Amino acid sequence: MAVEARTRAIEDHQYRGHNLVFIVGSSRSGTTWLQRLLASHPSVQTGQESYVFEYVAPALRTWKGHRATNREGGRGGVGLPCYFYEDEFMMALHEYMMRLFDPMLSRLQDSDVFLEKTPAHARYIPEMLELLPDCRIIHMLRDARDVSASMLAARESWGSVWAPRHAFRAARKWTNDVRAVRQNTKHLPASQFCEVRYEELIESPAIVLGELAQFIGLEWDGSAIAEAIANNSAENIRAGGGTSIPLGGTFGTTSETVKEPKDFVRKARANTWKEDLSRLDRLQVWLVARRQMAEAGYQWRVPW
Repeated sequence: MAVEARTRAIEDHQYRGHNLVFIVGSSRSGTTWLQRLLASHPSVQTGQESYVFEYVAPALRTWKGHRATNREGGRGGVGLPCYFYEDEFMMALHEYMMRLFDPMLSRLQDSDVFLEKTPAHARYIPEMLELLPDCRIIHMLRDARDVSASMLAARESWGSVWAPRHAFRAARKWTNDVRAVRQNTKHLPASQFCEVRYEELIESPAIVLGELAQFIGLEWDGSAIAEAIANNSAENIRAGGGTSIPLGGTFGTTSETVKEPKDFVRKARANTWKEDLSRLDRLQVWLVARRQMAEAGYQWRVPW
């Protein structure tokens, strides 16, 4: 390895994610709204969902799986552990990861943070914490019933490719995502992990944003917070306004900012499941999600 390349690799390996803040959670939990609100602050840079750990985490998981094979007897092991020592592999993986993060981090000033919002990163928190031990995580939590209703509505329009067809599948996705986040962050200090309830953000956005500013380490006065809330109202975002989310790379050649599809922002209220879910939908969500809901503070004894 050339001297300059190895120096870069060592520097990348030492990066611990101090200026990275991740928003995770189940889809349709309000993560994009929270992203727009926080990105209103001049020291917060952001971008479209990167899914970066869907590129990185499988490599780390595969390494660990292959590393374990030498304890099973037989041929003595398979995979890259046959060629790399662990410190060598981790350095290479860090270098790869840092190349992927470079468009997000390279333009940050010393006081800036990059706010990365990919809800699906809920499934990769162990890898995030292993590779970026100083990163911070915000979990956007919303009632499983409202999330399921929103997913089913998305299925009928802009989300037909990914949204679940049935309520029990939507509830299962919510359950798996919430369980993954809560299990893998339960030992993190309050300085590194913060959980935001959609219902509280709806009811008291200024209070919640003030608390998040402290969590991230931002100075954000009340008038600026109020402006961010007004600018990112549901009505304004539906009309094409709100804080912009930049697009770059290949997709940036056709549009410089994210354009949300019609009906992306729905009712922007809590408890709309009472209007949206049929009796059968409610029963399916109840059967799948009621235990995880109770653990998350959403008590629901009967589905109607």
